[in-house]
Amino acid sequence: MKISVGGMIASGKSTLVNRLGKALNLPVMEEFEKDDEVFNTLLKWLYEQKSNVEMLLQIYFIHNHWLNQQKYNGDFIVDRDLVEHWLFAQHNLKSMPTIMNMYNGVFHAYMNQIKKPDLYIILDVDWEHFRDRVMNRGRQQEIENFDKNKDYFYNLLQDYTVKVKAQCSVYEIPYLVINTNGMSEDQVFEASLAAIKSTQKKA
Repeated sequence: MKISVGGMIASGKSTLVNRLGKALNLPVMEEFEKDDEVFNTLLKWLYEQKSNVEMLLQIYFIHNHWLNQQKYNGDFIVDRDLVEHWLFAQHNLKSMPTIMNMYNGVFHAYMNQIKKPDLYIILDVDWEHFRDRVMNRGRQQEIENFDKNKDYFYNLLQDYTVKVKAQCSVYEIPYLVINTNGMSEDQVFEASLAAIKSTQKKA
């Protein structure tokens, strides 16, 4: 069984993934290694709004994800699956329609080569909670560039759950949306665990 957890930046997905991995004794496929210099540099350049980095970043996202998933067999849990990278590309490449069309073809090819999740847990969050979480988790590049990227973050958040759900429907991936506003980490964990156990029973 493959379980994926997704959600907006700072929605609490990585914390949830690690808790679920321990509770279910499942290996965790992280979005990126913490010391991934290429990812960290490209993300920094994106937030700093350097030109001509968007396409490179989005292709690196999906190729790196595909490579990482080759390491996992059997049951595992994923921190942000491939379908979410498509959403980021929609926003980062929207001013380049020709490039976006090319990306869509590459993305679809990768989607056809990976194992689809048996359940996709989507963590939903509103703008106020998102902003507070970004500031509280203390990632320097996000905080320092927050005002510069405020419109980008806001527009991404408005699309996030709606379009991830749509992609799950396109690729026939079962999903559950959890509105995390006002919920504690324990409450989100318990709701997710119950959904996974229900899915396991049906398998």
